[in-house]
Amino acid sequence: MFMPPSPAGRPIAYVFGDPTTIKERGTEIEELGQMMLDSASQLQAVSDGSDGLKGKAVDKLREGVGDVHGRLKEAGELYKPTGPIVHAYGVALEREQPQIQGHVDTCQSLWETYIALPGSVEPRGTGGWFQPDADSPEAEQQAAEDKAKKDAFDAWEAEAKRFDNDYDHWESAFDTAAGNIDETLAGKIKDSFWDNLDGFVAGLVKVLQVAGMILAVAALIIGGPIVAAIAAVVAVLTLVLTIYQYVRNDAGKLDLALAIVGVIPFGSIGKLAQGKAGVMPFVADVAGGAFKPSTYSAAAQQLRTISMASRFGGGGLSGLRSGAGALWQLNNPEGFGTVMTRLLTGKTPGDFAELSKSFGEGFEAITWIPGAFDFTHGLFGNALKLANYGTQFAGTEGLSEKFPVLPFLGF
Repeated sequence: MFMPPSPAGRPIAYVFGDPTTIKERGTEIEELGQMMLDSASQLQAVSDGSDGLKGKAVDKLREGVGDVHGRLKEAGELYKPTGPIVHAYGVALEREQPQIQGHVDTCQSLWETYIALPGSVEPRGTGGWFQPDADSPEAEQQAAEDKAKKDAFDAWEAEAKRFDNDYDHWESAFDTAAGNIDETLAGKIKDSFWDNLDGFVAGLVKVLQVAGMILAVAALIIGGPIVAAIAAVVAVLTLVLTIYQYVRNDAGKLDLALAIVGVIPFGSIGKLAQGKAGVMPFVADVAGGAFKPSTYSAAAQQLRTISMASRFGGGGLSGLRSGAGALWQLNNPEGFGTVMTRLLTGKTPGDFAELSKSFGEGFEAITWIPGAFDFTHGLFGNALKLANYGTQFAGTEGLSEKFPVLPFLGF
C-alpha cells in the first residue's frame, strides 16, 4: 500500500545491512592492517641488513625484497585506522536499525488504519449543499468520523516523526563513518592519469553504444547519407575505444571481436570475393563507408539541399517542416515502400539491385556464395536486429547476449 513520505520528506523504509558482519569486517581490516605493519617491519630488517642474517641466500633475498616493505607499510597505515571506523558504524547500525524497522512497521499499520476509516482530516461542514443539518444525528456522526480520521492521521504523523528522528541518528553515523574514512585516505590514494582515462573511456563507450543503437534505428526509418556518415564515425570510434580497453584489460576478447564484426561491410563481401572491389575499396566501406570520401560528400550535399529548403520555407517552424520534408523525400524517393523495404531487410530496392551484380556470370562458388550470404543477411538479419534492439531498450537480455554467435554473422 502506498504510504506518503515522512514529515522530513523521506521514504519510510528499512535501513539494510548486517551489523554483525560490518563489525566483524571492521575488526578484520584493523587486524590485517596491523599484520601488514608487522610484516613491513620484518621485511625492512631483511632489506637493510639489521636482521643479523648472513650468507649468499640471504643476500639474494635482500635483492628480492627491494622496497616492498615501504609499500606494505603504506597499505597497513591505511587499513589499520579504517577498521575501527567501519566497526563503529556497525555498532551504530546495530543500535538504530531495530528502532527504524519498528517505526516503519508501526507507520504501515497506522496508515492502513487511517485509510480504512471514513471521514476527513479537515472537518466537513454542515448546513450547506449535500451537507447534514447542524445539530442533527448525521452531523454528529460526521463529526465523530472526522475526529477519528484526524486522530488516526496524527498518530501516523507522530510515529513518522519518530522514524525521522532515529533515521537522523543513523544518517549521522553513516556520514561520520564516510567522512572519517575520506579523511584517513585523503591524499594517500590517487588515481593515475591512465586510471582516470580508463574511467572516461568506459563512460564514453557506453554513450557511443547507445548512440549507435539510436542511429541504427534512425538509419532504418529515415535513411540517407547524413545518418550513415554519423553512424560510420560512431562505429569506428567505438571500435578504437574498445581496442584501447582490450589493451588495458578492461574489455575481453569477445568484446573486441564483436566490435570488429560490427564494422565489417557485409554488403561488399560478394564484390570483394569476385574481384570487383579491391581490398582498399573494401576497407573504405568499413562501418558503412567510414573511410569513403563519398560518404561525407553525399551527406554534405544533402545538408546543403535541406538548408536551402528550410530557407525557402521561411525559417522557423515552417522552415523546419520544409527541411524535414526535403530530408524524407531525398532518402525515400519511392515513398513509404522504401521505408518498409529498408525496415524489413535493412536495404533499399536499389541496394538489392546492386547486390544482384555480386552473383556475376556463372555459378562458381567463389562468385555466388558470398553474394547469396549478403542476400540472405538482408532478408533475415534486420528482423533479428530489430528484435535485439527491442529487448535492449526494454532493459532485458538482448538476443546478442543470449546468442553471441549472431553478431558474428552480422545480425
